[in-house]
Amino acid sequence: MLRKLIIFVLILCLICFPVTLFSPQTADATTITPTDYVSLGDSIAYGYSAPSGQGYSDLFNAYLQSKPELAGSQFYNLSHPGDTSSDLLEKLKNNSKVKERLNKSRIVTISIGGNNLLGPVISSLAGVYDLKLLDPQLNSKLAQALRSDKNLEGTLLQLASSGTIERQLADGVASFKKDWPGIIQSLKSLAPDSQVYALNIYNPFAQNDPFFSLIDPYVEKINSVIEVGEGYSYADIYTCFLKGYEQKPLNYNLLQGNTDPHPTPEGHLFIFQTLCSLYDLTNAIPWDSRRNVPEDKTWTVKFTDTLAQSAAGYIQVYTNSGLSLNLSVQTTKIGSDFLVVKPPSNGYLPGSYCLLIKQGLPSRSGQILKKSICMRFTVE
Repeated sequence: MLRKLIIFVLILCLICFPVTLFSPQTADATTITPTDYVSLGDSIAYGYSAPSGQGYSDLFNAYLQSKPELAGSQFYNLSHPGDTSSDLLEKLKNNSKVKERLNKSRIVTISIGGNNLLGPVISSLAGVYDLKLLDPQLNSKLAQALRSDKNLEGTLLQLASSGTIERQLADGVASFKKDWPGIIQSLKSLAPDSQVYALNIYNPFAQNDPFFSLIDPYVEKINSVIEVGEGYSYADIYTCFLKGYEQKPLNYNLLQGNTDPHPTPEGHLFIFQTLCSLYDLTNAIPWDSRRNVPEDKTWTVKFTDTLAQSAAGYIQVYTNSGLSLNLSVQTTKIGSDFLVVKPPSNGYLPGSYCLLIKQGLPSRSGQILKKSICMRFTVE
């Protein structure tokens, strides 16, 4: 295993601090017992708008199955399209099937809260065009009505400024704030040994849509509840989608008559990648920590074996919410035994990070790192 992968050198202003990282005896300390993965939530978790088997829950399950410690575990997608936070809480309390599956789980993902806010918007739009909410063709009829509206922007602006939707959005936030502690407490009771990953919610509207600015403060209020909770890791999908908007993680644009608020296949891939990062961070061997790190910090990771050319792809810096940073990892020459991790072009923002050395990092001799390693640090 890279002859133990062993020396970690932290360099700033050419000052070196050699540290022994881990011994072979610690490599399996965080092994997880093979068991179930349960996906909870609404239509996003269910996999809407992704090809069959390509929703984020399915992709994450395949990733978990690739881990030797989780091979053979079972996957149960217990998500239900249309569910709000209150619906999920009721199931956690009273649905025997959900409770039974959670009792055997060790990995749980949750995507809930979007319908707390989207429901009032859809209901109001349906009212404007005299459409029935229970009509199975509602989505296509609404899209047609939007495309046929010659004063669409004015209609949307008038609806957004009516005040009615804002009252309903505030009710949706209030329900979430009431439900979320119960959801987490139920999970702790039903699946006390599970690793829980909670997605925050994204703003589904295009930024030029009048509803983007209307709904965004309420999205942030729900996300602030998720982000400060305890007992789980949270995935910052909101920021992930905003940063990756050029790759079109969403296609919801009322001004263009696009009425599907779910992630595109690219959006599901974004969520999947964020969950993979969180899983790796959670299960990596922890090593040391650093506080008050300068925003222009350069890290150098030194090994006791010559690295393969592909080794640079196995080191990354992540936020605690699973977002990767755009930075450069370099070797100084072919046949080097260390990698240089340069800061982002504008430096690190204040916050907490993890420098992750990923499982599978190869040496030139063909040996690989058997377990990921995480060094956490904070920039004040």
